[in-house]
Amino acid sequence: MIKNRTKLISILLLITNLIFISTTVFYRSKIDNQVFKVYTFEGETNNIQLDNGVIIITPGKHIVNGGQIQYVGNKLGNIKFYSKTIYLDKQGGQDTILSNRVSDYTSVMKMTFPDELLLNRDIGEISSEKLLSDNDIKNIKDNLYFSLTCTPNDGKPINFIAKLNVKEIL
Repeated sequence: MIKNRTKLISILLLITNLIFISTTVFYRSKIDNQVFKVYTFEGETNNIQLDNGVIIITPGKHIVNGGQIQYVGNKLGNIKFYSKTIYLDKQGGQDTILSNRVSDYTSVMKMTFPDELLLNRDIGEISSEKLLSDNDIKNIKDNLYFSLTCTPNDGKPINFIAKLNVKEIL
């Protein structure tokens, strides 16, 4: 009788351990499959410099902080409109991630670069549950761009485009 009881307890302990081990392995694999990535980016042309950009990818949220811009080109005056845009280049098309625009159609004294960008250096931030697709995340290192487009009083847009250098933080 004691021998049967010992066997029964041993079998119950074995079953309990198997359940515990299988549950632990299952949840461990779920945790390992969750993606948490952090990228930084910067870029420059002869006229603009962009730095301190950050992209954070977690299972429930994507965050893009555009960093800051500095205009280093020749002074541009009489600007009535400009936009700052971060986008993915997809086979020649643009998939906008973050964009903001500033216009001044009423002021006698129009905006000038670099003065305006000294006041508005921040490019902005956006977040969403799913801002970027899995394919976008795979291709982000080679296809992320920044565009500064401005329109002076003459109505002819000027566009500065910088390919962004994206690095994954491990």
